[in-house]
Formats: sequence, C-alpha cells, structure tokens
Amino acid sequence: MQRGLLVAGAVALAALVAGVAVLAGIGSGHGSAVGSSSLSVGVVAPPAPPRGALVLAGESGERAVALAVLPRRLTATVLGGDGSPLSGLTLSFRAGSRVVRARPCGHGCYTARAPRAAREEVRPGGSPPVVFRVPATTRPAAAIVARAARVTRALRSLVYVESLRSGPTGGIVTTWRMKAPDEVQYGIRGGASAVVLGERRWDRDHPGEAWRRSQQLPPLRVPQPAWGSVATNVHVLSEASVGGRRVWVVSFANPTVPAWFTAWIDRETYRTVRLRMTAAGHFMLHRYLEFDRPVRIRPPR
Repeated sequence: MQRGLLVAGAVALAALVAGVAVLAGIGSGHGSAVGSSSLSVGVVAPPAPPRGALVLAGESGERAVALAVLPRRLTATVLGGDGSPLSGLTLSFRAGSRVVRARPCGHGCYTARAPRAAREEVRPGGSPPVVFRVPATTRPAAAIVARAARVTRALRSLVYVESLRSGPTGGIVTTWRMKAPDEVQYGIRGGASAVVLGERRWDRDHPGEAWRRSQQLPPLRVPQPAWGSVATNVHVLSEASVGGRRVWVVSFANPTVPAWFTAWIDRETYRTVRLRMTAAGHFMLHRYLEFDRPVRIRPPR
C-alpha cells in the first residue's frame, strides 16, 4: 500500500500535463512519472452522477463511497482500492429514521427512492457505513469553479502541501512548489522528490540518493487546477472561513477520473485555499499556502 502511494502521490505530477486530477500506475517506477490517465485504467467506469444531483463523497475503509442526492432519490457509487466499481453488494440507505434497500443501477452503482434528509447514511455491505451531512439548501456553482480554475491557471507561482492516503491510516505528505509556465519541484516527506525545469528533470527515490537526470516531454504547464478540466454537479454547500478569509465550500465531481471533490474557494480572489478529493484508493487533501510569491526552482546539485 505504501509503495503504491509513493508512486501515486508523485505521479500527480502527470496531472500537470493533461489536467487530469490524479493518475496512477504510469511512470518510471521510481516514485515519479509523466503521462496521463484516470484512476480506473482498464476498468469499466461507473455511471456519472445524475444530472443536477448534489454530490458528496467519503471513505469506508479502503473503499471510496460517493452519494448523489436528488429530492426523492439517492444514488451511491462504491469503488474498490484498485479502481474497480464494486457491484453485487447488499447496500442500503438510511435517510433520517428510514432504511431503504438499494437496487443496482450500473457498475458499482446503487439507487433507491428515498427522502432527502439532513443525515444520510450509506451502508455498503462488508465495510463500515458512511454518514453524510446534507445541507437543507444548496445552489448551483459551476461559474464559481470555472472562475477558480481560470484563476489557478493564471497564477505565476503556487506552493501547497498534499496529504494522500489509500486507507484509514498511513499515507504520504508531499510539498509542491510551482513556477509558471513550466517549473516544478516536489518532495515526499521521507521519500521521492523531483525537479522539473522546462524539458529537463531530475528524480530520486529517497533523500540523500543521487539524482537521475532525464527529459521532461512534453514540458509541463503549471499551475493547473487539481480537479482537471471537468467539473459536474457543482453546488455551494455552505459559506465558511479559512485563515480569516471568507470562502465558499463547494462540492462537485469529475466523472472522467472518476473522483469527487470539496473545494474551499476564496469569495474575493476565487483562489482555491483547500481541496479534498475522494477517489479509488486515493483520499487526498490539499492545503494551498502561497500564491504569486517569489519562487526559485534550481537544478539539484
């Protein structure tokens, strides 16, 4: 599991090439890679969330569980740690005090007629239940996320910390430093690191090891929004404060990965200050620290 996370965390570098949220299983095998893919390579994808539904996501052990909420219908998607949709489960919903058995609606998909409640619980057979808090009202927010994506692409530099797990415990922590248009440096705490300058790159598996030089083709284009170029079912869940800044808390999905996101977006600048992603075997949190600050990325010695 830990080895897979080392590869997956660093492989997020490939997302900067194609704008895909997170990538897995492509690369040098040394904890870094450049390529493009989804989290379910070679696996039949689950159905996309119903149009207009509010989407939320959580964890059930190593499984990713997503919930799509319509006024009189609930739909759950369950993905295994290997990216495969988990079909054939005995799954039920608890909406308030009512328990409803779900029926299949596709690969890894389960649905039932059920009321919208403040507390919705998904009970996937064989793993712990997942509780979702559903706001009483939401509003569409596609324009907010689209503008946040444009703001990210227009940044001159960006620094953030990424926490990534494949299950309830463990995981890796990576610090990313980016300078537009094509310079990147990342380091996994106690693990792999890389430096990319245009078409040149250097990688190593562990601190203190010798660097390996190679080509970066095609050159990266940074920064990019971590959710990629697709965002559906976008809704404002609430308004909050992060570091003294007023933010919208927004949920949405990228069915092409597939992955589900919650973003904290600054209401004044439209900068994304925090981001949570739930996907197959990838439970990720970004904390964005610096925007448009002086960043110098140099070749390693």
